[in-house]
Amino acid sequence: MVFLLALGLFFGGLLAVLSLVFKLLGLKPPMIFDKYPLKGIFYRFKFWISLLVLKNLRYRIYRRNEEVLGSDEHLAKIDRAQELGSDPKSYDVVSFMAANREGQKLMVTLERRRRGVLKAALYLWMPDKGGLFGSPKLPDMIHFTTEDGQENNEFRGGGFHISQEESMKVWRIRYEGVLRRQNASEEDVTVDLDLRFRSSSAEHFDYSRDLSSALIADSIAREAWNERFYSVLRSVNHIVEKRTHYEQNGELTGQIRIQKEEIPLRMLGFRDHSFGTERCLSSINRYVYFALFLDDGSSMVVGNLSQPSFFLSSLKVGYVCTPAGEYQPLTWSNFELYSYGEKGIPPQHQNFIVRTEEQEYLVQIQVEGSAVRYVGGDWESKVFNQFLACTVNGISGQGHAEFLYRHKGGRPEEINAKDPSWYQDIKRFEKSLSLLEEEERDFIF
Repeated sequence: MVFLLALGLFFGGLLAVLSLVFKLLGLKPPMIFDKYPLKGIFYRFKFWISLLVLKNLRYRIYRRNEEVLGSDEHLAKIDRAQELGSDPKSYDVVSFMAANREGQKLMVTLERRRRGVLKAALYLWMPDKGGLFGSPKLPDMIHFTTEDGQENNEFRGGGFHISQEESMKVWRIRYEGVLRRQNASEEDVTVDLDLRFRSSSAEHFDYSRDLSSALIADSIAREAWNERFYSVLRSVNHIVEKRTHYEQNGELTGQIRIQKEEIPLRMLGFRDHSFGTERCLSSINRYVYFALFLDDGSSMVVGNLSQPSFFLSSLKVGYVCTPAGEYQPLTWSNFELYSYGEKGIPPQHQNFIVRTEEQEYLVQIQVEGSAVRYVGGDWESKVFNQFLACTVNGISGQGHAEFLYRHKGGRPEEINAKDPSWYQDIKRFEKSLSLLEEEERDFIF
């Protein structure tokens, strides 16, 4: 009897201690602008737990399946244009960013949605031809590529056609139509662009597999581990399965004809491919993303994402790609969102430091030009695209930056009125659903 009483007291005390620990871990840490958490009193403890969980998760999903995930069959499956499923949030995005030492820069992004909806943007920065050109519908990105909302299984529409020629090696980028000068004249010029992106190998940087575990653990350890956090944690496997995002560095070559002048182009660049069903713009507070291409043949991606609903209020991301094509994840960065453009206007100069396991880099940015576009079926987000020169550890380069902010102004009615009637009906239906729910919904498209 005494033994059972002692055992009961022991377990009762253990439960009380565990309850206190969970309560302490759920305390809200100090915040900057009530958005970005600092390191709380239990940060180190939470960091090491997060690191262990992440390494175990990555081993189960990736490391023990390397042979299958690295096979030609699997790579061909993820590299082609994806079939959009029945989920209304299905998406498939391919993007390219590139630049050269002459200062020429190109950004192309095509996002396929169900029923032939295509969200597309093209920016071309030509310093010797008058500066910035953009696709004519910008700042709106929505194109309707089929009749009556039929499905479209290609990255095609609005003058664009992006197609795979060799799995994980060669993609072709075509655009035929007009580009609009992004200056006071807003002159339209006829353009025929024909480029190929070539990667030297099938090597790529998969964000779920290759991001530094230390950076992810740092972000998680800053959050309050409350009941909502544990609920999200239980669904991590499901979320990982529903989104894929990888990037691949290479070279863009070809030519562009502006009016009647043909101009050869040769640039360092990368291709981004993302697909799945978990792409909720309305849940993203902010992000900043840099793609830098240096004169020594190396490149660098640096970013910071704020998505508090997913308990990643400040997730730093990125990598360095060497001239030989080796990807080195960033393990530390002092680029903080609250220090750069928090009031909604991106800075024209930025200096920050990042590290890989092998080296530290001082990054210096100077913006040469910028443009604004709106993303989402109802313009949920506003993106500033910047075209910039940079210096990294004394090496010159060129590149791009994106500053994304929440946008609550909606898509203007004069633009909505030009949409097909079937699309207008779906948006009205979605909006009526959102009014019945406490939480804000994303539009299907």
